[in-house]
Amino acid sequence: MKDIWQEGSENGKLEPLSDEIVKEAEKLLKIKLPTSYISILKQQNGGYIKFNAHPSAAPTSWADDHVNVENIFGIGTGKEKGILESEYLIQEWGLPKNVVLISGDGHSWIALDYRNSKADPPVIYLDVEQNQEIRLAKNFEEFINGLVNYIEEEKIYISDTDLSEKEIKNYYAQIDEVIQGGTPKEIDRLFTRILSTNNELIRYMVEKMRHHEKPKVHFYLLLFLMSCAQGDNKGMIEDHYLLPVLHELSKSKNKDVEEFALYSLHQLQTRLNT
Repeated sequence: MKDIWQEGSENGKLEPLSDEIVKEAEKLLKIKLPTSYISILKQQNGGYIKFNAHPSAAPTSWADDHVNVENIFGIGTGKEKGILESEYLIQEWGLPKNVVLISGDGHSWIALDYRNSKADPPVIYLDVEQNQEIRLAKNFEEFINGLVNYIEEEKIYISDTDLSEKEIKNYYAQIDEVIQGGTPKEIDRLFTRILSTNNELIRYMVEKMRHHEKPKVHFYLLLFLMSCAQGDNKGMIEDHYLLPVLHELSKSKNKDVEEFALYSLHQLQTRLNT
């Protein structure tokens, strides 16, 4: 089995795994964990990996031929619980029961599918937004051996600076309306459209989403802010504005938002220090 762990990254890395922790996890989850999964976690108990993708048999929101995989959850007994957060996350994001989440970020997940098996389950991809489920591998070992590095062509958001005054006012009204009464998914859909308008509208909606009461809205915002932190989307969000926003979101009481913001903050600080 290939060596998967990213050297020098502490994000998502939990305390060393023991047989006692494995037994307790299997007891709580009422399943048998794959031996290949346990073996990998005994090398390192969760964290970011050297790879970023796994081939898929059907198009996804990520690409036509693959899904995004950048980390593997470990098993924790402290504040960070890794796969033992599955029950909470399943309820939070409306995911199928009897799966164990091993990677993901709210928009999409990689899971061990125990719905028809209590041992050596297949690995599936779940997309919350698209209501999509794709089988990736017949078991965890096949999944790990299928991981690859996908080099993506740089994405450039093209801002339309030639909007009429009427169109701009209409966009502002749509933003205010969806922020006041829309669902997180509706807010995210409008934000995707706003990203193709102009910087003024983008920053206005970022500020509105930043102060929204629902963590899911913060999470959708972080999908964009992370790419900004990594150096993409230059000109839309300045670093001197991005830094305090990420600091603020990293103090969220929602674990997913907190972890995503901390990761984005790390990406930004790494870029600024190089």
